[in-house]
Amino acid sequence: MLFALLALAFQTAPAPTPAPAQPTPAPVVEPAADDEAEFFAMFDTDKDGAIAKAEFDAMSLKIDAEAAKQDPSQKGQAAAGLATAFALMDQNKDGRITREEFRAIVKAGQ
Repeated sequence: MLFALLALAFQTAPAPTPAPAQPTPAPVVEPAADDEAEFFAMFDTDKDGAIAKAEFDAMSLKIDAEAAKQDPSQKGQAAAGLATAFALMDQNKDGRITREEFRAIVKAGQ
């Protein structure tokens, strides 16, 4: 799931080069229970059942730092993409991602 999230992050991050004229549609992915559990275990650090923006941002910075270790030219790309991912997943715009919002966005293939 982490790889899927990173793929989403890089898809939605500002591209350093011009994007192709016809974007490739994202594949539809059915959420698996273990993917959801892994995602919430990683991001829901206070274990209250929802991921607050502050929790998500803190983990996004860690993920971005790891990506930058692999390829320094990517610094900031993962964090930018993950910020977009948070905005997509927080469907009711309350600053938190619930399990229901997570399931809905993964099922929709966003």
